[in-house]
Amino acid sequence: MLSNKNKNKNKTFLLVDDHPDIRNVIKTNLLHMGFDSVIEAYDGADALSKLRDNNIDFIVSDWHMPTLSGLELLDKLRRDPKYHKIPFMMVTAETDRESVKIAVAVGVDQFLIKPFTLATFRNKINQLVQQDKHTLQGSQRHDKRLEIPKNKTRPVRNKKKTILVVDDIPLNIDVVSGILSADYRIVAATSGIKALKLAKGELTLDLILLDIMMPQMDGMEVCRHLKADPKTADIPIIFLTAKTEVDDIAAALDAGGVDYVTKPFHPKVLTARVRTHLSLKIARDDLREQIDTLVENARLREDVECMARHDLKSPVAVIINRSESLLERGSLDIEQGNSIKNILDSAYDTLGMIDRSLDLYKMETGQYKFKQESIDLNAVALKVVNAARDNAKQYGITILFSAPDKCFAHGEKLLTFSMLSNLLKNAVEASSNKGKVAVTMSCDQDVAITIHNQTMVPEEIHKSFFDKFVTSGKKNGTGLGTYSAKLMARVQGGDISFESTLDKGTTLTVRLPKSNAL
Repeated sequence: MLSNKNKNKNKTFLLVDDHPDIRNVIKTNLLHMGFDSVIEAYDGADALSKLRDNNIDFIVSDWHMPTLSGLELLDKLRRDPKYHKIPFMMVTAETDRESVKIAVAVGVDQFLIKPFTLATFRNKINQLVQQDKHTLQGSQRHDKRLEIPKNKTRPVRNKKKTILVVDDIPLNIDVVSGILSADYRIVAATSGIKALKLAKGELTLDLILLDIMMPQMDGMEVCRHLKADPKTADIPIIFLTAKTEVDDIAAALDAGGVDYVTKPFHPKVLTARVRTHLSLKIARDDLREQIDTLVENARLREDVECMARHDLKSPVAVIINRSESLLERGSLDIEQGNSIKNILDSAYDTLGMIDRSLDLYKMETGQYKFKQESIDLNAVALKVVNAARDNAKQYGITILFSAPDKCFAHGEKLLTFSMLSNLLKNAVEASSNKGKVAVTMSCDQDVAITIHNQTMVPEEIHKSFFDKFVTSGKKNGTGLGTYSAKLMARVQGGDISFESTLDKGTTLTVRLPKSNAL
């Protein structure tokens, strides 16, 4: 008997994505799963060309692509008798209900929500392969492809879904069961009370078909009970009833139903409604799993970053210690001594960055303990300006400073120094050679410090100027300067804003609470 991995060698995937890196990631994962035949296409149009030249078993396609999108490609394939039965997985960041409904209606088989984990990817691919085996039922695809109506979608899991049919008339249950039992597992209840017991028991239900007019407890009340219980709230409910008035339909949907099918109904209509809502439920479940994964990844990333910050201090401390020891020996020539001093300065800069990074992490997570004091803002700002002037000289940039005789603010001295240093450093680096940077302080109801340079912030980052990792035009920029300054200002009860135009340049305004200390 062939192993699953050997069987995989006989299957060919068509991988469609306009980003080479994404294609490489998915292709590598497919190869690790034993699928040796992977054909790549850079968009939907290229995919159609590859389909004409190759025998394709499965398609994995991105949604948004130039020339021909994944959805347009899927639509073309589902309308073509030659290709309409090829299992199709959509790789997308689209998670809104309407987008999912559109893709399901066109005939998508699986969704892979970006970003995805390796485990999720493998699970989805296995489901796609198993689904194909279940659909073919031992026959070759090309033998029966012409017998399948256009745009027909198939159940997206190999395991049969369980549907609860609730109706006080057994004959109605028999009719529904006769239509659906070939593709789904059917369980039945002849009263609302029995339906609630089944739904809240150990049985896992994927969908409920619910009559409205029943004795003792009608369908509306059953629906309200189900939606009020967290265990059953997510089960989609389709009302199946002879009531056709608009008010009845609206009331049923308001009660929590996802759809409304009136009796007498056509078997194809019922089948299509059931298939659509089961597909939507699967998509919602996948999205919930994806969100849980993202939350867990974010938590892990924060833990790793926090540990890294602490662990980085040890090797930096060793560098500082060894550098100082070498300088104390006095046996170095001038060039060697200067090199060691540069290493020592860099090590202290790195240590300062680690400390600030730890503080930033605490600010981001609400753990920072603000120690409010009355600070002489004139003295702090003057120290910042004097330190920045040495750096500005090498670019021929002049820093002007204007402040009232006395100005005190509520804050932390070191935090304020770091905040203003970041902002002034950014202003100097963004200035053209031989330009001017003006630092001006006012001390009225609030303290306001403005930092102005003659260069405009690029328009494309105006809305994200204070966001994390946003930078423009800096070779070694990290995009943390304005982001960290904004955090520091808000921790101290203040804020930062900016204005930037081509003719007036850029003005940053820092506001802090005023202190009346003398």
